[in-house]
Amino acid sequence: MEMKRPTATQPGYVTIANIPSPRLVITHLPIKFAPKGISQPQNKVKVLVPMRNPKDTAVSTFHFHKKLMPLKGGDPDSVRWEEFAEDFSSGTVPFGDYCDWLTGWWQLRDDPHFLFLKYEDMKKDLLSAVKAIVAFLEVDLDESTIKGIAEASTFNNMKADMDNSKMAERRNIARKGIIGDWKNTFSSKESDLFDSWYEKKLGGTGLSFDFE
Repeated sequence: MEMKRPTATQPGYVTIANIPSPRLVITHLPIKFAPKGISQPQNKVKVLVPMRNPKDTAVSTFHFHKKLMPLKGGDPDSVRWEEFAEDFSSGTVPFGDYCDWLTGWWQLRDDPHFLFLKYEDMKKDLLSAVKAIVAFLEVDLDESTIKGIAEASTFNNMKADMDNSKMAERRNIARKGIIGDWKNTFSSKESDLFDSWYEKKLGGTGLSFDFE
């Protein structure tokens, strides 16, 4: 609960507490550990919940952890995919089981304080996603401004921004930004095991993803 970035001087919740309202809060916490102001929002609080298919999420998280190891004084080669894949599907990774994370927040899909966005949908039609966010936040923006936001939010433009960030962790976030990169990492056996895992977890929830 007091995890902090490798280069941070204090836990994130301490930093957030010192920021004046209105605040933008970013968290990876599952719903059961999230502050009530986020998990049970009231009044003008708005919560965006981005989601991504579990296989690409696992591969992305794997590479991110490898890149963070030097910042923690560790060896990136100590993070091995075969072991990480098993840990990911068993929930023994930071923030726990990803499918449990998804279903925990997904139960609030009918709450007007929440907007759920799929990474795959944003990749296919970013402008529509930006328009949905603008409408959700109830802000008045003209078409030109909305198109400008969408252009600034493309993977290539965001990657360039992140790669030049003063925050070391941020420089390690953006990698390929594509759908289906899991195929370059997963073995057939691992893919089948993941299929069984997320189908068991997500089956009947109405939550489905594109994997390519």
